[in-house]
Order: sequence, then C-alpha cells, then structure tokens
Amino acid sequence: MDINKKELDKDAVPFFPNHLTTEVSVALGILGVVFFLAGVIPKDLGPPANPVMTPSHIEPDWYFMWLFGLLKIVPQLLGLLIPALLVIGIILLPWLDRSTSRRPEERPWVIIGTEIVLILMVVLTYIALHF
Repeated sequence: MDINKKELDKDAVPFFPNHLTTEVSVALGILGVVFFLAGVIPKDLGPPANPVMTPSHIEPDWYFMWLFGLLKIVPQLLGLLIPALLVIGIILLPWLDRSTSRRPEERPWVIIGTEIVLILMVVLTYIALHF
C-alpha cells in the first residue's frame, strides 16, 4: 500500500489548462442551454404595464408614506415642490442657523421647526393610510 510521490505525479492532470478548460466549457454549455430555452420558450410575466396609470393597490414603503399622503391632499406640482424645498432647507440648515451653541435649550427655533416637520410627517402618514 505504499504509494510513491512519483506514482501520484505520473497520474496527475494539471489544473491549467486542462481542468480550467473543462470548467469553462461546461459553464458556457449551461449558459448556452439557458439562452436557447429563454429564446424558444419565453416566460411572460403578465400583461404589459401601462406607464400612464398607477394601479390603485400599490402603496409605498412606510418611510415614503408621508409623501403619498401629501400627494393625496395637494395638487401634484405642489406635492413635488414641498419635499424638494424641505431637502433644500435641510441642506442649507448649517448656513441658516448661525448659533455657536450646540445645546438644544439655546436653539428653540431649530427644535420647534424639527418638531413641526415630524408632526406633519406623522399626520400625512395617517392621511395616506386612512383616506
């Protein structure tokens, strides 16, 4: 039962190029079969979508629900303009608030503004879910 290293090396097949060529040819063969079946037997997912009309049963995720509620109560252009202004306001907030203090007690307008925005987001989410 004593096997020499020379006997093992004699039967060995090198990885490159023999084994690699076999693996690549099998992968390309499977890919060719998949492409052939996709061309011969196409799978339809249903009727084509209508890009003009959104189905009524579609709802956004919870973190976008307030935008959905905003679009329900204001005209479409205003519903697009208000979130854009909010984002611009958040970006400009470091330049608009020139306070040197970082304590919330000394910055009441920033805290009140943040609370108003959060309360509005909760109310708009409620509107989107229940109306």
